[in-house]
Amino acid sequence: MAPLAPRHIAVPRTARYYVVGELGPDVRDVWVVCHGYGQLAAGFAEPFRSLVRGDRVIVVPEALSRFYLEMQPPHTPESAVGALWMTREDREAEIADIVTYLDTLVEHMFEELSAHGVQRGAVQVHALGFSQGAPVVCRWAARGVTQVRHVVLWGSGVPQDVNLRGVTERWGALRVDMVYGEKDVYVTEEAVAAQRVVLDGSGVPYRVWTFSGGHVLNRGVLGKLMDGEG
Repeated sequence: MAPLAPRHIAVPRTARYYVVGELGPDVRDVWVVCHGYGQLAAGFAEPFRSLVRGDRVIVVPEALSRFYLEMQPPHTPESAVGALWMTREDREAEIADIVTYLDTLVEHMFEELSAHGVQRGAVQVHALGFSQGAPVVCRWAARGVTQVRHVVLWGSGVPQDVNLRGVTERWGALRVDMVYGEKDVYVTEEAVAAQRVVLDGSGVPYRVWTFSGGHVLNRGVLGKLMDGEG
C-alpha cells in the first residue's frame, strides 16, 4: 500500500500579542520582538517596558504553539506553559504560517497608526529575535511582505536557508546586530566565528555586541540598540 500523502488547509487562528507603548501620532519606530523557546510573550515583554518612548512602540507576538514545560503528566492549573515557534515537523508550512502571522500583525499596527495620521513610509520596522526567535525574524525579513530594515539576532544566528543579501536586493539597506552574553552556554566561540563568516559574506553591515551574562536579554544593550547608539 502506498504511503499516505499529506494535505494542507489554511484555517483561522487566534494569535496573542502585547504592545508596549502607545500607538500615537509620534510613532516612527515599530519593534517586533520574538521570544525564545518555551517563553510566553507577557514575560518576554517585561524588559522592554522601561524602553518606551513617544516615537517607539514595541510589539511582542506569541508563538502559535504552546506546551506544558513539565513534560510528565498529570498537569494541573499551576503547571507552567511555554510557547515555541516551530519544530522540524511540517517545517515549510510552519515557516509560511509564521511569516503570514508577522506580516498580518504589522499590517494591523499600520492600520492603527494610520488612524493617528501616521503614514507607513514614515515608520521603520525593526525585528529582534531572541534564541529561537532569531531564525524567525530572519525568515520573516527574507520571505515576508513587510520591509524590515533592521534585524537583531540575540543568542542565535542566521539560519542556513536565509540569504541576507537577497533581503537587501528586495528592500534596499538592511543592518544587522548580533548580540550574545559572554556566559551564554548556547553560543560557542565557534558558532560566533561561523556567524561572522555568514555576515561577512552577505555584504550586509553588522555589529557584534557582548555583555557579561548568559542566555538572557540585557536592558543596557537593548537601550543602546533601540536608541541607535554604538
